[in-house]
Amino acid sequence: MRCRDARAWLAEEHSDSEVETARQRSEVLAHLAHCPACRHYEQQQQRLKRLLYGNFSPVSCRISTEQIMQAVYLRQRTTRQLEELHQQQRTRLARLQTLSSLFMVSLFILTASIPVLLFLLFFNQPELLVRTLLLLSDAVDAFLVALTYLRLGLSFVSQDNLLLAALAFLLLLLAAVWLRLMRAPQEA
Repeated sequence: MRCRDARAWLAEEHSDSEVETARQRSEVLAHLAHCPACRHYEQQQQRLKRLLYGNFSPVSCRISTEQIMQAVYLRQRTTRQLEELHQQQRTRLARLQTLSSLFMVSLFILTASIPVLLFLLFFNQPELLVRTLLLLSDAVDAFLVALTYLRLGLSFVSQDNLLLAALAFLLLLLAAVWLRLMRAPQEA
């Protein structure tokens, strides 16, 4: 028997009941007695079968069930806390939206009522209208002076590039802080 045939027979599964198999087995055993390479191959095959089909002992787990349950509990608690934070943020945004819409409506009513009040004063009490316009003119003068100073300050800032860059950086920093505060909370 050739080595190739013996190795092929050793690699295959055989049943002990067949007559042909018994004859081939005797030939292979005779070949194994004379060929050390095939004998070594047979030992490797047996070792491989023992490794593949042998009894495995159960592997002990280092993490106990208690630790797993504690981790699951912590995860659930963290999820609940995040959901509570999301709910608080939604409540704050809803409240802020309501307040901002109320503020805009009141501001609109206030600005719309000023011309109506001036019109009513013009017909009913003209002397009160004159005093009111004098007070308003003082307020308008103060507003114009403030605008003049603001324009002067802005022209000074625009002339100095370093100061302009510092103001732009400050605005960028404030926007970044605002975005950081308004972001949705993330999972830990």
